[in-house]
Amino acid sequence: MTLADLIDLEAQLARDRDAPPGALEERDRALLAGHSPRGRADVLSRWLAALRDGALAGAFPGRTVARALSAVRLALGALGLVLGWAAATAVLAYTGAQPVNVWDFLLAFVGVQLVLLALLLGAFLFPIATLGAPFVGLLREAVAWAYPRLAARASPGRAAEWEALWHRLRSRRSLYHHVEPWLLLGATQTFGVLFNVGALLACLRLVAFSDVAFAWSTTLVDLDARTFHALVSALARPWAALWPDAVPSLALVEATRYSRLEGAYLVAGGGRAADPALVGGWWRFLVAALATYGLLPRALALAVARLRTARLLARAPLDDAEVGRVVRRLSEPFVETRALAPEPPPERVRRAASAESPGVGSGGRCAIVLWREVPGGAALETAVARQLRSAVASVHAAGGRDDAETAWADAVDAAEPVVIVAEGFEAPDKAALRLLRALRTALGPRRHLVVVVVDASAGALRGADDAQVRIWRDGVARLEDPYVAVEPLREPP
Repeated sequence: MTLADLIDLEAQLARDRDAPPGALEERDRALLAGHSPRGRADVLSRWLAALRDGALAGAFPGRTVARALSAVRLALGALGLVLGWAAATAVLAYTGAQPVNVWDFLLAFVGVQLVLLALLLGAFLFPIATLGAPFVGLLREAVAWAYPRLAARASPGRAAEWEALWHRLRSRRSLYHHVEPWLLLGATQTFGVLFNVGALLACLRLVAFSDVAFAWSTTLVDLDARTFHALVSALARPWAALWPDAVPSLALVEATRYSRLEGAYLVAGGGRAADPALVGGWWRFLVAALATYGLLPRALALAVARLRTARLLARAPLDDAEVGRVVRRLSEPFVETRALAPEPPPERVRRAASAESPGVGSGGRCAIVLWREVPGGAALETAVARQLRSAVASVHAAGGRDDAETAWADAVDAAEPVVIVAEGFEAPDKAALRLLRALRTALGPRRHLVVVVVDASAGALRGADDAQVRIWRDGVARLEDPYVAVEPLREPP
């Protein structure tokens, strides 16, 4: 799956979130007719392709967003090229008065880049210890604080709806947050690669079309020519075998030591260098250092970022609650029978999902948690088992003071999914959300939880109405958990 496909998938899931299930099945059941999808990614790709064919312009923003990201990378690359050219031109500026300081070049194009590369690797390997992580955390907290207030001002009567949308977006983001750093790395390294390319082009231009004299100097007594030669030889070790001429000789180092007090090379005896060609010989070393310590690491980081992004997108789990509902609609054929004479509504007969079909149920064993006063019994268990295609392994009561102390991992064992049955008239309060958090903590981050909303009034069990289901979905969205689904009891007991 590509980035454009992923964005289109999220856009379609947002449009389908509050649509009637019957209408969605009516629309989707013929989309893959004649095809035999091979796994969930193929199912979703074919589904999106079929929907795009009949969609209005702009309904699927994936390609637009992907092109926008490419444009951002292109702009960053162009900016890097210009800045690299300008930086190298400034550092290598030579008017004939004083030679170019080798130290300045190494500091700007080797030292600084190595420090930035080390910080970059530290941010990926130790994100908590970097200075940027607290700043990013504060920025996200500030956005989370400002969002509901801005939404309340923009739409005073829809503050709760905007808040629920915010939580849903954050829950969906948690599925793909591991892709974001690699996208950001790819953009920054595009800038880095073109910056170094621009610097290299500027260096070669100055060497080819002007005469540049280089020098080095220091006030440190211990840093003599031999010590400096050992330092630059160590820096040149990566390319010494491939380009021997780019390794500065001791003669070059001794000949280019410069004294600003004297205004001359020390070896030249108070005048200009005796051999102008010799003092220009640093260019090979500087170009090789820029390519090795500047361009090469950035190019490798860019390649790793692109490959890692593609790999993560291709292996996106696509097993959360909303995607699971889509895949079940698409992978389970819809069969109905009709009589010539009018008769009661036909029963929908579903074939069990294949082993490759993702989602909850699929012939496993589920556990039922009855929230507060929901009446249990064989009828409810039969309806839940039929709806989720899972045998009921155990039934538990919740809603009392002992919920926090319940060992849910042992109670539900390996059941998948865990079904919480709640009455629709009772909106999800702090206690209900606390129960879901306790289940999530006990069962792990990707165990499916399904909240089945029922109407138990008048002594009969039936599915809650759309308004009650929407209230539960908006309330549960505050958990920002993409593996929690909310749906009505569709099969009457």
